[in-house]
Amino acid sequence: MQSKWMMKNIRTDYGALSRALNLPEEIARCLVNRCPGTLEEMKAYLHPSLSDLHDPGLMKDMDKAVDLILTALEEEKRIRLVGDFDIDGSMSIYIALSALREVDALVDYEIPDRVKDGYGINKDMVEKAKEEGIDLLITFDNGISAFEAVQHAKDLGMDIIVTDHHDIPYVMEGEKKRQVLPPADAVVNPKQEGCPYPYKGLCGAVVAFKLITKLYEVMGMDEDVIERYLPYAAIATVGDIMDLTGENRIIVKHGLSLLKNIQNEGLLALAEAADLSLKEVSTYSIGFVLGPCFNAAGRLATARKSVELLFSEGEEARRLATELYQLNQKRKAMTEEGIVLAEDMIRSHGYQEDHVMVLHLEDVHESLAGIIAGRVKERYYRPAIVLTTTENGLKGSARSIEEYNIFEGLSSVKEHLKKFGGHPMAAGLTIEEEHLNLLRTSLNQNSELSEEDLLPKVRIDARLSPGKITESFVRALDALEPFGKENPKPVFAEKGLIISQIYVLGQKKDHLKFLFQSENSLVEGIYFYGVKKLEDYYREVHGMEPERLDVLLKDQKVDLLFYPDLNTYNGITRVQLKILDLRIS
Repeated sequence: MQSKWMMKNIRTDYGALSRALNLPEEIARCLVNRCPGTLEEMKAYLHPSLSDLHDPGLMKDMDKAVDLILTALEEEKRIRLVGDFDIDGSMSIYIALSALREVDALVDYEIPDRVKDGYGINKDMVEKAKEEGIDLLITFDNGISAFEAVQHAKDLGMDIIVTDHHDIPYVMEGEKKRQVLPPADAVVNPKQEGCPYPYKGLCGAVVAFKLITKLYEVMGMDEDVIERYLPYAAIATVGDIMDLTGENRIIVKHGLSLLKNIQNEGLLALAEAADLSLKEVSTYSIGFVLGPCFNAAGRLATARKSVELLFSEGEEARRLATELYQLNQKRKAMTEEGIVLAEDMIRSHGYQEDHVMVLHLEDVHESLAGIIAGRVKERYYRPAIVLTTTENGLKGSARSIEEYNIFEGLSSVKEHLKKFGGHPMAAGLTIEEEHLNLLRTSLNQNSELSEEDLLPKVRIDARLSPGKITESFVRALDALEPFGKENPKPVFAEKGLIISQIYVLGQKKDHLKFLFQSENSLVEGIYFYGVKKLEDYYREVHGMEPERLDVLLKDQKVDLLFYPDLNTYNGITRVQLKILDLRIS
């Protein structure tokens, strides 16, 4: 699919800014595109400080939650933590469980089984907790929409704290939305109305981190809480794909730094199993290597294994790490099979014309619905919902594009749903099979998406001649890290580069290496999976079946989108362009 290239153009004096920040002008442009504020705000962005973390006491109901925990400690009441089955839930439980054990709490934890229990705390889990003598329940990364379960806990005489970060359910009263909160003793969620906490985009594990920080502060033992727990909050922030802006940027920047020297044997064993060094950990290695291993446990086994790994040592750590790594390898294979089924269904039913794709993949494991929906969304640039068959009806996940709030979309058709919840960009839902066509029809009729909305957009930071890129320029880009959602790697563009040489690389012959003539020098570029992309380009744009790309492209002029990187081989470091998109001029 051809994307629309769009140059960002915020007007300012880039020359003066470049001098003030001691950065190349093109990097100053990248900075303004991410942080269009004052000079002081830009300096804070480049050098995020732990002193700028917000006071957890600003969160609504935080004091109530801490008081309930203190009472439970003083009266030796039993506490149960209830998490979610993804990486955010696992890290939330690890942070809270470690901290509460440190203060001798009578505490245990429960994580629902994805298939048997579904998402979040439910009435059966509440019943079980009561039978086992639990006095205080605390949810992490779930609970904000668990009205029945929370009310049941209250009816049984239990105290309950809901900590969550998901969007608050609401009802429409005329033209206005009114949030509806569960009847918990305390609700800690920065997104709730009346919460003065300045930053709303935290993940569940950071909300847990804030709760523990406040508890330790009240107890006078908060000296090393950041060093001990911030790395896990950072892992969850990246793994749960939160915006890397504001406070999240501070958490991830410093959390990754602390992670490089972490002594957690389970985490070190998982990194070793994945052939990764935590000394070189990055947002990429968390998002695409470690994170999927944690999530695979909740998808194909039990998320308890993720938590157990973080508490394990020695041979047990190595065993669990190997198990999680192998589960993720299995998950990858199953995902690819599911994507083939999804593509077959889209083509055979003509769903590629739908503005909101709703797919029922009966034979796909329900835990993979979200991953497949994400891949479908990326392939067709449309909101995608993938549903699978379960004992309780159709269950699935949704992934969306920037132009469509999937949570509000599902809210508008909630009469067809048994259950739903989530974010603007991702959601989960359960529906009776007989309502499937109604859901598809209603979402498409009400989407208000235009053809322009359904065209993927690439936002270019600056035009940059490859001949100007030096090793020091590439290293200066590190000031913009950590990269991730809402703080992507910069995208640079140049027009009319001449391809001097082209090589096909890789075991499957699917990557391309170029030498471009730029000014008076040759610059190397690598285009991963470029063979298929360029073959598709020739079919779509030129209506031809390309036979020899190396012959077709030799000496051609091309327009390029790229990110500059460094490639070291045999002790020699060279500038290399990581090609993002390429068009024949």
